[in-house]
Amino acid sequence: MNDLNFGVNIDPMAIIGQHEKQTETNNFRKNVFDAKNYLNARLAQNETSKTLTIRLLPFSSENRSPFKKVITHTVKVNKEVSPSGWKTFICPEKNVFEDAKNSTCPFCEASTEARNMRFQTTDEVAKKRYGDIEFMYRAKDSWLVRCIERGHEDDGVKFWLFNDSKKKDGVYDKMYNLFMQRSNEANGYNIFDLNNGKDLIITITRDSNGKSVFQIIDAGVPTPLSSDEELANKWINDDKKWTDVYTVKSYEYMTIIGQNGVPVFNKELGKYVNKNEVKPVSEDIKTAIQEEDDIKTEDEEDLPF
Repeated sequence: MNDLNFGVNIDPMAIIGQHEKQTETNNFRKNVFDAKNYLNARLAQNETSKTLTIRLLPFSSENRSPFKKVITHTVKVNKEVSPSGWKTFICPEKNVFEDAKNSTCPFCEASTEARNMRFQTTDEVAKKRYGDIEFMYRAKDSWLVRCIERGHEDDGVKFWLFNDSKKKDGVYDKMYNLFMQRSNEANGYNIFDLNNGKDLIITITRDSNGKSVFQIIDAGVPTPLSSDEELANKWINDDKKWTDVYTVKSYEYMTIIGQNGVPVFNKELGKYVNKNEVKPVSEDIKTAIQEEDDIKTEDEEDLPF
């Protein structure tokens, strides 16, 4: 058994306690998009399968579980915002942030208003329309993990955001069930232990409907996170916050998204405006809008993963 000196380790009781409690939440500051911050767990258009090998990290020095539950919205967007026509946003209202106050969320407002209208109308066509709006803008549970991708250790710590499954057959459930299975088989063995745990091998394929299917198994041989103690501690204590990687958008930005618009930042007005409604009154305004539109950050980037 390896016995390297990692200052923080994954605590199996924290994983079990979190699973039973299923609550929690976190901070935000503006980020610059860097693809290395994200685990690419999506199939490209021409891919039918891929395999990734990862090692989970404690989510933070305070949260000794590798899992973090966050609240998100996945909404239909203008294809200028995302060619897929869909994009996921961190809810600014229902998460709890470390360094910032919560703010109102236009998607939550739209879902609540549609629900109220659905109850008030007797028209069945209108009921369905309001029900569809309520469903599309609803808040939902998602999960985040921090990990190291084997074969790409030079990229450093990566984040992986995936949906919670109401059917209890999602990525989180598969990881948790594997963790519990190995614990029951070997008297409390922790597959996520940083000294003597196991990497996870993730195989992604498509089903007949084109939806991604995840198979998750553990590697055969227990290994430390890294034989380089200094490097491992650097990964464990990496100070990137999840809200540095998954930016919380402003109310005005999300409102424009909800109106099927394309948000661009107008420097002269100091706020986001809808690109499709802008009628510049001066060359300065036109230049300001164009400059922001040309900058590719996580705000405008259509992530392939």
